[in-house]
Amino acid sequence: MDATHSYSLRYGAILLVIFIATYKIFSLAPIAQDPAYHQFADVLSYGGIPNIGNVISNAGFLIAGIVGLIRNRKNRPSYEVFMWDFFFAAVVGVGIGSAYYHWQPSNNSLFWDRLPMTLAFGSLVACICGERFGGRFGKQVFRFVVSVGAFSVVYWWVSEIMGAGDLRLYILIQYLPMVLLPLVLILFPSKASRDRMYWALLLAYILAKLFELQDTAIFNSTLHMISGHSLKHLAAAAGILAVQPPYDSMNEQA
Repeated sequence: MDATHSYSLRYGAILLVIFIATYKIFSLAPIAQDPAYHQFADVLSYGGIPNIGNVISNAGFLIAGIVGLIRNRKNRPSYEVFMWDFFFAAVVGVGIGSAYYHWQPSNNSLFWDRLPMTLAFGSLVACICGERFGGRFGKQVFRFVVSVGAFSVVYWWVSEIMGAGDLRLYILIQYLPMVLLPLVLILFPSKASRDRMYWALLLAYILAKLFELQDTAIFNSTLHMISGHSLKHLAAAAGILAVQPPYDSMNEQA
């Protein structure tokens, strides 16, 4: 099998996954936001801060985002460097938006949690595409996924206000990258150090989701010291902290 045919098959596999995921999610009826989503195990207040564990655990995102921005200053300006800056800035936004949401959980505050989250997911996908498939392609992906990600949150929020909440596009934007990431790492391997970094991020994401599902159980088992949702924030932030932009490896001006 020649290299061109091999690459075509690998690209085809990725496109097939995207098609199947998109078809499956939009074959479902509109999914409204469950009001129970806003109910968390840790509702303790301290020093005037409500839901303190879930609020202050977002400091991890602030630290991870700021550290990433500082690391990226080592690179010469380029569009790819801008995309990495955008990703780490979005992570800082996640810390702020999520803290605001957990301060007073509601659909309106949840908007400010989800918006920077989708921007972070989308820009990270674009950064990885820039590494694997070239800066020009990464730039196109960045513009598309960031725009669609932002639209997915606005669309969900407006649909909830109109009484016909629909999370389907948002769900696709949040979870599809975590399906595509291991596929890209397997089909288009890069430097071992960078592949390990992204595998660590994926593992942290999975661990964060497991913590989230065990929110109450972890809160009770730790004698109300920390909840599963707070651990979710810390695990996800730790995974992001492990992510480093490639130093001067993509500095060709777009």
